[in-house]
Amino acid sequence: MKKTQLIIGISILLSSCGNHNDESLEEKNTTNQLIGVWHRYKTVVFSGKDNTILQSYEHSKCEKESIHEFKNNNKYYLTTFVMNFSTNQCKQSGTIEQLPYIYNPTTKLLDIDGEKYYLNKLTNQDMELQEYDYYDQNGDGQKDKKIDYYRK
Repeated sequence: MKKTQLIIGISILLSSCGNHNDESLEEKNTTNQLIGVWHRYKTVVFSGKDNTILQSYEHSKCEKESIHEFKNNNKYYLTTFVMNFSTNQCKQSGTIEQLPYIYNPTTKLLDIDGEKYYLNKLTNQDMELQEYDYYDQNGDGQKDKKIDYYRK
């Protein structure tokens, strides 16, 4: 009888530890997917009232070349590129910005130096960031949703 109780107790203990490890593994996978170089290619604004598209645009060639890099030391680096109209080439604008970031996997909030975003989608190749507190663009009394789309 004592052997049976011991086996049941160990089984319960191991299964509860397994769930905790699964959550940690999931959080680690999300963080690992975030790490790397991303390029923003599209922005879409959706109505907060009925989710219809209010505005959608592809970013320019140089905006797409801008680098959004997340490193595993909780540093975010932004390298902005703009068009040099005299050479018709993209060129780096200013210096590389280095900012701290924090990601909360429970709330799916990404905070980049105080600017907050919902991490709506994250895969090895695609990411969608929704501005945390976007304004009412179409004046219908509901805050609208602005989502930026990124690719690795």
